[in-house]
Amino acid sequence: MTDNVRLLAPTGDLTIFEAAEFKDSLVQLLENDGLVSLDLGAVGRVDTAAIQLMWAARKQGRMFVSGISDDLQVKLNQLGFHEPLSE
Repeated sequence: MTDNVRLLAPTGDLTIFEAAEFKDSLVQLLENDGLVSLDLGAVGRVDTAAIQLMWAARKQGRMFVSGISDDLQVKLNQLGFHEPLSE
């Protein structure tokens, strides 16, 4: 990893109701150079709105995701996302 790591560690749910704030946080981190570390360890529910945002952020090619729960991994697989969220 580089010294220029940005961390986002949301807590609670990541659903359509939190999507705007989550998107703003991701965009702000991705505007800077360096790796973005997304820690999902303290996240409860995740819906497709949040998954779409994470998948879009993944396309930047510099995001590391940790703390993916078994439930989230199952949802990702059910939606056809078989590649890891980390890039």
